[in-house]
Amino acid sequence: MIKSKHIQIVDGALKLFYAQGFHPTSIREIAESCNMSMGQLYHYISSKDDVLYLVHQYFHQLRSDFVKAQNIEQYATPMERLIKYLVANMVFVSENKKIIQLISTETKYLKKEYLKDVLKMEQEDTIDNYHQLLVDLNKEIPINGDLEVLASILAYVVAFLPLKGWTVKEKSTDDVNCCLFDFIFNGLGKSVLQEYEKSKNNVCLEELS
Repeated sequence: MIKSKHIQIVDGALKLFYAQGFHPTSIREIAESCNMSMGQLYHYISSKDDVLYLVHQYFHQLRSDFVKAQNIEQYATPMERLIKYLVANMVFVSENKKIIQLISTETKYLKKEYLKDVLKMEQEDTIDNYHQLLVDLNKEIPINGDLEVLASILAYVVAFLPLKGWTVKEKSTDDVNCCLFDFIFNGLGKSVLQEYEKSKNNVCLEELS
């Protein structure tokens, strides 16, 4: 759980990163944006790398809290749980495009120990969840492909709008997400696609609009 002071730092820093970029932003500007003195800020961080690492922690906590609030476990079948998990993540992605774009652009500049840790966060908080959902579904309906690879692909495809949405900016979010759903379930195989068509009405897809 990320600490409240760290959230204060992240909130102040993100305002600057969104407005002027990560690299042009100085530690002094971050301190001012957080309503902290330089001494106070340096009590919690030692560099902008530390701030970027806190942004990752904040993002994963935000995403985890949002998805947990959807009560995915209430759905009876593995297919319904997979659909609901995808819906929840697509809604979250649509609402948090700026932070996803920032993370995608700047992660490569993290020092190695931080990079290793944030990749572990991505694996445990996102990819492993997709993998388990696919494993559960595969017990009932054969899925075409390597489940570990497919789990990583799902995590990337769901983030399409912030990462590549500029290529389809004339399209509505709803149209793009519906296309992503069709792409995903076609890719999982004919049997999965047929079950998806039968199950999707049991999970509210209108949240994607």
